[in-house]
Amino acid sequence: MKVKLKHLVALGILIIAAYLAYWYTIPSYPDIITPKPDFGNPDSPIKIIEFSDLQCPACAQAHPIAIQLLEEYGDDISFQFYHFPLRSIHAYAQKAAEGAECANDQGMMKEYIDAAFKNNNRLSTSDLKLYASALGMDDTFNDCLDSGAKAALVESDYRVGISKGVKATPTFFINDEKVEQVTLQSLRTRIEMLLASANA
Repeated sequence: MKVKLKHLVALGILIIAAYLAYWYTIPSYPDIITPKPDFGNPDSPIKIIEFSDLQCPACAQAHPIAIQLLEEYGDDISFQFYHFPLRSIHAYAQKAAEGAECANDQGMMKEYIDAAFKNNNRLSTSDLKLYASALGMDDTFNDCLDSGAKAALVESDYRVGISKGVKATPTFFINDEKVEQVTLQSLRTRIEMLLASANA
């Protein structure tokens, strides 16, 4: 009986030590709140929001559409990127989204998103760190990613999407109206209509 008790005590000490070692090895990261960037003109009355998942193949295919819109209408539209990670089917989407917010703290969210979509079949944590390094981010990106500091921010975006009825990615809204058919032409048509109305 005494032997068993000693074994249980020793096991308990090992479990506690492992738990403490785990928590003390998680890097700390300051509670930085960097405003969500606007990739177009923040003062434009035409507001476009994209809800996206960085591991989603359809989102990767739609990303050039967003880039084209910004090239054509960058001065005339506001364009913001919201996270909607489909965590049940995309194992790396959550952490990839957190990485985007870590990149945002260094003013490189757009570049990070471009890199993530270009390599969206390789989004492990080590991959994300390599992309950040290649883009010239400093080592605080790694601390940010490992700390989980941006998980709540990603969840906040996700809940905004749920409140707007987002069920799949990518989903675009123009002036709070959901775009059912995400093609370059359908988005152009809607933007042109709004521009014409604004200039009438």
